[in-house]
Amino acid sequence: MKKHLSSAAILSVLILVLCLHSFAAEDDSFGSGMRPSLSSGSGYLFSSVQDTVYTDYVDVIPSILSTDIRTYLHTEPDIIVNGTPIGHMTAKATINDTAYVAAVPVLQCLYPSAVIGCQDGHLTAAAADMVLHANAGDAYFQVNEQYVYAPDLVIEKDGTLLLPVGPLCDALGCSVLYGQDLIIRQVAPVVTGHTYIEEDLYWLSHAIYSESGNQPMKGRIAVGTVILNRVTSPRFPNTIKEVVFAPGQFSPVANGTIYRDPDKDSIVAAKLCLDGVQEAKDCLYFNVTSMHSWADRSRTYFCTIGGHNFYL
Repeated sequence: MKKHLSSAAILSVLILVLCLHSFAAEDDSFGSGMRPSLSSGSGYLFSSVQDTVYTDYVDVIPSILSTDIRTYLHTEPDIIVNGTPIGHMTAKATINDTAYVAAVPVLQCLYPSAVIGCQDGHLTAAAADMVLHANAGDAYFQVNEQYVYAPDLVIEKDGTLLLPVGPLCDALGCSVLYGQDLIIRQVAPVVTGHTYIEEDLYWLSHAIYSESGNQPMKGRIAVGTVILNRVTSPRFPNTIKEVVFAPGQFSPVANGTIYRDPDKDSIVAAKLCLDGVQEAKDCLYFNVTSMHSWADRSRTYFCTIGGHNFYL
C-alpha cells in the first residue's frame, strides 16, 4: 500500500530547494566580481557595476597631522623679521649666491615709525637712531654715514630696491639665519660712522683714483687692499703716504696724476678699505693687464679684477 506525501511536506521540500539554489547563485555572483556597495541610507544595495574585488590589498590612508600641512604647502622660504612673517610683502632674490631682500618692508618692520621714501632708484629711510641711503647700481649703501659694501651692487627690480641681506643686517645690528625661513632679528645697535686719519684717507683715495679711477668699485678696493697690505708688510714702509711715494713703485707719483682730486667712488673705496673691506686678499703687487712687467715674471699670479692683474 503506497503512502503519499502530504502537500505540506512537498511544499517544504520545494522551499528548501529554492533557498539552496538562491544561496549558490549569490556565491557565484561574488566570485565573479559582484560586490555590495554602500547606499546613502541604511543597509546595502547590490551594485550592477562589475567592480573588481582585490582580496590581497587593504588601502589604508594615514591621517595627516595639522602640523604637517604647512610643510607640504611650504614651497619657498619665508622672511621673518623680529618674529613677524613678511614674505608675502617683500621681494627676494639670489645674485651670485648672495641673498637679496626688498629693503622697505624689512625697514618698516624693524622701524615702524620710520619715514621712508623710495623713488627713481633712490631709497632714504630715517628713524630715531638710523638713517639709510641707497642708490640702485652703486656697490655700496650708507647707514648712519657708514658705508656698507655691496659687491653685487644695489639692485632695482620692478620699482623695488633690493639690498644684500648679510651687509644690511650687519649694518642694522641684526642677526640672520638662513634656512627654510630667512629669519632676521635685531640683536645689537645700528652702526655709526667711523672717523679716519685725515692723511691716510687723503693719500689712499688719491692713489686709488690715480691708479684705478676708471675701474669698478671692486677694482678700486683691490688697489687699496694692495697699498694697505704693503703698510703691514715688513718689506715696505709702514704708512700709506710712504708706501705711495716709495721710489719706483707707483707711476702716478712719477707723472703727477697722484695730485688729482679723487672722485666720490674713490673716496668711498678708500673708506671701505680702511674699514677692513678687501679684494685681492694678501696681494702686494698689481699691473695693467695689457702690459708685461716684473710682477708677471717674478710674482705668483692671484687674480684679475677689471683692468688689473694682482700678484702675491
